[in-house]
Amino acid sequence: MATMPDAYIPHKPGDLITAEDWNAMQGLIQNDIGSKIKTAIGDIKKVGQAGDAGTLGGKTPQDLEKSILEKVFQELPKRSGYRMIFKNLAVNEEKVIKHDLKACPLVDVYQLDYFRVVCSEDEQRRDEWVNFYLYHSGEKRFKPPVSTSGVGTIVIESSDAKNHPYKVSFADMLSRYGVEYDDDSSLGDIVTDFWTALFADPNDRFDEDQYCHSPWFDRCCSSEETSVGDLKKRGEWDDLWFQMRPVKTINYPLDAGGQPAPAAPALKTSPFGFQFPHNILVNHFDFDTLGVRLLADPMYPKALTEKGTRNGDKNPNPIDGTHEKVMLLLKV
Repeated sequence: MATMPDAYIPHKPGDLITAEDWNAMQGLIQNDIGSKIKTAIGDIKKVGQAGDAGTLGGKTPQDLEKSILEKVFQELPKRSGYRMIFKNLAVNEEKVIKHDLKACPLVDVYQLDYFRVVCSEDEQRRDEWVNFYLYHSGEKRFKPPVSTSGVGTIVIESSDAKNHPYKVSFADMLSRYGVEYDDDSSLGDIVTDFWTALFADPNDRFDEDQYCHSPWFDRCCSSEETSVGDLKKRGEWDDLWFQMRPVKTINYPLDAGGQPAPAAPALKTSPFGFQFPHNILVNHFDFDTLGVRLLADPMYPKALTEKGTRNGDKNPNPIDGTHEKVMLLLKV
């Protein structure tokens, strides 16, 4: 049974309603209505504030959850005894790595293949053999620069479904290396900060001609006003990629001349034209330190190390064939 509301002016059955009562009741009704309207307006404001509370920095709870999980997944490898380290090795030069894992980690070594790209800086294009590359989704293939007209099409991502592409989201790489940015940050500044972070200790510094960005970055970011927020609005932030090509090296014994010993299996050629094997020695000095040493000169095809033309393919910028670029994976 519904409860009756309190009367404005209480009366008993049979009581007379005077003019004074009537006038007073009208005033009480007006006051009551005004009070309820004021309360209702206040409730509307509270509801609006509650809606605002459901977002933080323009992010919904779902967005925040996703962002937090991404951070967790990036931090887990760092805290679970896992390291990914890039080194530039020269023959018989020991690289000592302080990993602080409090154990002798399993060490897996991958050669960083060189791959041909088109680099761009100050709107000047050149083709290079690189180990690291930043590019846009729309740049899967390039016509070579005029200066290297003898080169065929430069393929960044193959259109053949059998060839899975090498690529990592640029945003994921920024997170992995702790590069801080927001929607107001300039993409040009972020790229500079990323290369600095990538080549910070314990990683080695790589030669300047063995990492670069594509022409898209010059076209997009020649103006310092191009921000992350601008790219997100245009739907292009998720189209930025980082490419490297780690491949597993297999060690065979070498003879005194640095060639595969007779008992070694016949050498095969990788899909990118690089011969295997490369011999790398790993030493565990203690529970916090290990050493990595290249035992013999790397085996690169002459088309990569010699300047000139080979099979009609010009190579104006040969690599330093005395160094081996590797990715080390450490796991406890």
